[in-house]
Amino acid sequence: MAQLVQLQKQSEEFQKLNAELIFVFREERQGVEGLKMIKDRSKTSYTLAVDLNRKSSIAYSPKRMTFFNYVIAGDGTVRGIIPGNLKTRATAEQLTKHLKEIAGK
Repeated sequence: MAQLVQLQKQSEEFQKLNAELIFVFREERQGVEGLKMIKDRSKTSYTLAVDLNRKSSIAYSPKRMTFFNYVIAGDGTVRGIIPGNLKTRATAEQLTKHLKEIAGK
């Protein structure tokens, strides 16, 4: 949740870069209700999704306790991967760097 809070502080920068942040949770056992609680506690405006069966998200973070972040261009191509784990996750600076590269800034 700390990552959500940190990234929310940079929401204006992401809006300027025409970026949409989406977080997919695989471990939120309370499902949608759990996501609602996370959204309220973190005060985030970002989209939260859940993939408890790991049907889609397993391709992106195949190992247990991996928290990778993907920068995907408007055409659907992956333009950047920021590896992460339980303690170290992508920062706003890392994400904006990739987004600026996509935008040619």
